[in-house]
Amino acid sequence: MKSDILLYVDAASSDDDLMFIDMFLPDALVERLGACGAGTVYFSVPETYSGRLSGNEDCLVRSGQDDVEFWKRIFEQTGSDHICKIHAESPFLDPRIISDMIDHHLKYLAEFTYSENLPPGFSCEIVSRDLISAIPDISEKTLPLAQVIRANINHFDIELYYRDPDLRDKRISFLSSNRRDRRIMEEIYRATGAIPAYDDMRGIIDKNPEVLFAGPSYLEIELSGKCDLDCVFCYRKTLPQQHGDMDPALIRKILDGMKSFDLPYTVCFGGSGEPLMHPNAYEIFASTCGESLVESVIVETNGLYADANYRNFIMDAGKKIKTIVNINGIDADTYKKLHNGNSFDQVRQNILDLQACAGERLYIQIMKINETEPFLDAYYDYWERNGVAIILQKQNTFLGKIADRRYSDLSPLDRIPCWHLQRDLYITADGTVCFCKQDIDGTSARGSVASAALTDIWKKKRPDFMKEYAKDYQAAPDCASCDEWYTFNC
Repeated sequence: MKSDILLYVDAASSDDDLMFIDMFLPDALVERLGACGAGTVYFSVPETYSGRLSGNEDCLVRSGQDDVEFWKRIFEQTGSDHICKIHAESPFLDPRIISDMIDHHLKYLAEFTYSENLPPGFSCEIVSRDLISAIPDISEKTLPLAQVIRANINHFDIELYYRDPDLRDKRISFLSSNRRDRRIMEEIYRATGAIPAYDDMRGIIDKNPEVLFAGPSYLEIELSGKCDLDCVFCYRKTLPQQHGDMDPALIRKILDGMKSFDLPYTVCFGGSGEPLMHPNAYEIFASTCGESLVESVIVETNGLYADANYRNFIMDAGKKIKTIVNINGIDADTYKKLHNGNSFDQVRQNILDLQACAGERLYIQIMKINETEPFLDAYYDYWERNGVAIILQKQNTFLGKIADRRYSDLSPLDRIPCWHLQRDLYITADGTVCFCKQDIDGTSARGSVASAALTDIWKKKRPDFMKEYAKDYQAAPDCASCDEWYTFNC
């Protein structure tokens, strides 16, 4: 049996992505994989690639993605019986795992072997020649092979490989093409002075949790504190005073400050008020979308102002804009009880009109509380018929500031470090950078973008993250009582 390895260079990757510290990863991985006892190491590169691998006798140029036709060509070109596909952008790849997965695949005569708990930068997919010939003529054949197999899992002999520790809770891909994960891996490398073994990874992170504190990935910005509704679950009424509109100059300062981190991030315009009530909302959305580091812009709205003007704007603004409309009601009566407004028909029509132009970039959001439970099924039936994606939102009581209306508690039994302290910034309309979203009035703020650099404020928040990671919970706000630690933005 001839078992070979295919180092797969992603279509979006360049030689910069294939460099880590002072290593050119394809060369480093070929040397590292020599310990696996596998056969030839091949490279798969897209037609657009023109880097250091070009001209290598083992470099196979592909067109398109790794679909069934791609794999047929690979097996013809290599003469292999089994091929182990590995991401070429894997600085920490552990050859012992690859060797073990290959042994597992061959021992159980599998057609396809993969892992669900190992991160991409540590795992592989192993494909047999027999599998390719066994794939039936199905419509999904132009999709990536792994996706086809998962959609037809009962048709093949598949082995699922599991290995401890399970690092899925860290949400790290360990791929150098991901700028945030690259930063984390660089910090791990500096902390250890070596390429770590996978078995040691959790212990290394737990001993050096600061490696995770790379920079904010999610900014929630309170564009306006004004709102025409008075929702029963809103914290706005608990504030000492209503927040105003954010000065556009502060937005510019925030966006400029994020450039210092040089990491991709998402901006959500939310907070205590309705962002579309800001007089410069569209200009601010457009300038935010124009930032190269901004991956997406989320507008969280009550839907009252998501009218024809907004529809025209998002059609011109490009694909970065995503809209979440909060609508907690199935009809005018249920809507009025929860939102204290008579705008159900207006909001519903705005959503339906938005769906026609926004498509997959539109979501509606309903809270999982006692008042919505009786009509939740009907709510899903109606909006799914109309092709609108639904977000079922957990209620946040903001540490008891508003009444708890939940009818179930879905909190995990084991507490993990708070995602929000690791990745998020919550900034109120006056520029206050709060401790977290629970610090709604900024009483535990770590600074203001009006008077300090965003990087300096982020550094001040690092001890908060480190203490929380060590389960030394902050007293104000009361982190020990918080149940938002497991919710995740991006």
